[in-house]
Amino acid sequence: MILKRETFDKFLKMFGAKRVSPKAAEFLANYVEEKTLQLLKEAKICAEHAKRTTVLQEDIKLARRNLNL
Repeated sequence: MILKRETFDKFLKMFGAKRVSPKAAEFLANYVEEKTLQLLKEAKICAEHAKRTTVLQEDIKLARRNLNL
């Protein structure tokens, strides 16, 4: 896991959770990481399709649309 579970503890608490189980924070971290990696892979494909090596904001927006995120 790339993302730290403690970061997601803070996110959950910021949005109103008074107490957060370690498993809940870990689940959220894994889920966000999985979706982020999917998005980045799709954005890279969009950039390559446009014959670029640089991923632009428009690639990420298009990738979100393609993945229905």
